[in-house]
Amino acid sequence: MSRTLIVAAAIVHFAAGPVLAADPAMELVAAATAGRVETVTDLLAQGADANAKNGAGRPALVAAAYSGNRRTAAALLVAGADPNAADSAGNTALMGASAMGHVDTVRLLVAVGAKKDAKNAAGEDAVAMAQRAGHAAVEEILSQ
Repeated sequence: MSRTLIVAAAIVHFAAGPVLAADPAMELVAAATAGRVETVTDLLAQGADANAKNGAGRPALVAAAYSGNRRTAAALLVAGADPNAADSAGNTALMGASAMGHVDTVRLLVAVGAKKDAKNAAGEDAVAMAQRAGHAAVEEILSQ
């Protein structure tokens, strides 16, 4: 088969309609991590599970929170993501946002009922993680 024919076949294949992720869970977590809210909403509209986890066991919401992607986290929550879901180390979205000092994401998670007292496998909660990282503004939010 000539190279031109292969390229033409690829163009026809991809022009035929939307390209769906081969693994929607992995794509959703990757998009949540990168803050690509449009991709996240598209994947959710295509039926991706808002509580999807990557191969390492990290839920999309936890990935979004660690990265400080408040809009992406909000889209996941609206689609039914569990605000208290944890990764394989027991870290929740609130812990991730607190550890990284993402004030707006912390506020969002607290507003939807994320548990402030949940502990990870190391026995730390969101307050301890914020304190260790020196995020006084986050500590203040969590103390209310």
